[in-house]
Amino acid sequence: MPALPWTTGTHTPAAGDQLHVLTSRLPLRSYADVPRFLYWTMRIRTQLQSAPGCVGFALDAKLLTKTFWTLSAWSDKAAMDSFAHSGTHAKMLADMKGRIGDPSFVDSAANTQDIPLSWVDARARIQK
Repeated sequence: MPALPWTTGTHTPAAGDQLHVLTSRLPLRSYADVPRFLYWTMRIRTQLQSAPGCVGFALDAKLLTKTFWTLSAWSDKAAMDSFAHSGTHAKMLADMKGRIGDPSFVDSAANTQDIPLSWVDARARIQK
């Protein structure tokens, strides 16, 4: 499955704004959970498209290793936290509990000129 390209969110930052970035690596425990995770992924993308404070997002699915990478930029950490604990994303967290192996999450900062964010930079942040 090819990486889903950067999708612009609802929040348009002003030039020079500092953004909150979340990079995640989500390895599934079982190949049997891949269809379930893909189902949630498509629904969460819909939620992201209207999430307050969302600057943009992308997904890279490595199906052979059952590992999913997410990348998102936000106006601030509060907007990201609000999204993560609401709506479809909150339902996914409950449903996928115990199905994700050892996830990695990295919070970082970016400037508006860094948008759209690069997978090369994202992977470098999470592998430090």
